Amino acid sequence: MPATGRLDDREWLKNADPSDMLGLVEALPQHCREAERMARSMPLSRWSDIRQVVVAGMGGSGISADFLRAVANEQSNIPVIACRSDRLPAWVDRHSLVVAVSYSGNTEETLAAYTAAKQRRARIAVITTGGELASRAAEDGYPVIRIRTGLPPRTAIGYTFVPLLVIGERLGFLPAQAEALAETTELLEAQCALYGRKNPASQNPAKSLAVRLVGHVPLVLGTEGRGSVAAYRWKCQYNENSKSAAFWNAFPELTHNEVVGWEQPQDLLRRLHVVLLRDTDDGERNNRRIDITKRIMGQKAEGITEFWAQGVSPVARLLSLVYPGDFVATYLALLYGIDPTPIEAIARLKQAIG
Repeated sequence: MPATGRLDDREWLKNADPSDMLGLVEALPQHCREAERMARSMPLSRWSDIRQVVVAGMGGSGISADFLRAVANEQSNIPVIACRSDRLPAWVDRHSLVVAVSYSGNTEETLAAYTAAKQRRARIAVITTGGELASRAAEDGYPVIRIRTGLPPRTAIGYTFVPLLVIGERLGFLPAQAEALAETTELLEAQCALYGRKNPASQNPAKSLAVRLVGHVPLVLGTEGRGSVAAYRWKCQYNENSKSAAFWNAFPELTHNEVVGWEQPQDLLRRLHVVLLRDTDDGERNNRRIDITKRIMGQKAEGITEFWAQGVSPVARLLSLVYPGDFVATYLALLYGIDPTPIEAIARLKQAIG
């Protein structure tokens, strides 16, 4: 059966995806709605002296910190950074808000960041399903948003990202988010219909791209900000779901270095498929850079595919670039004959570390 036929065969998809990763991807709009309700019902002190925000998290939980940073760069009057480390920046103090995000509640680096935040008397909030992080926060009297259990962390971005937006709104470092979230979930539902399993490959850009990527290496490029964050998410989804090598970079920085490296080795360049994540908000100069880069890479890579941001709000435009990648990576895994859900290499690494 040809690859496109397999992706359109419901029975084949069911057998190839025993943990139903595709179903978890398709559930993102619902996750976003549930997460907003959870976050708005959480008791939260009205801290008025916050001067900077740090979101500490790793892996599938940490990507939500990048999402918040991208939105906050456009909407917040205080700095918001992501911390993917067991060490907080030296400037974190009692005027800082530290949000510790760990789906399991047992992430080593996030627990260390939580401890450091407490020692420095920072304001602290926690997003988790439970574990040691929830226990410590409850004992210390910090607010906890308990999210749905039983998901691979990388499929829980609705539950980890949306509460960050609501916290930002409620503490005043972001504007009201209800309208943006309503727009976003509606847009995600439309994208799910376009990219989901029910839409045939002949009309489904995610299935079509997955077929082209078999045997090739994805290189995902976006513009600094929303586009680069989305590109990094695509890269991680290829790694974790497809078990595939993948790379990413950001405009305009890549035009000052990486573009020079698109000469050798030529056999490797011919194995690359470039995915451009584009946004009309990127500006005229950046879009000119991307168009020129597209012409250069079009002569060297296997192919180039573009996805354009949709929606009005920064949240909608960001997630509209993120969501297609979740589908593509899942379809690619299935075409490789791989169950997209297990992440055995990470489990082995953690076991070896002890």
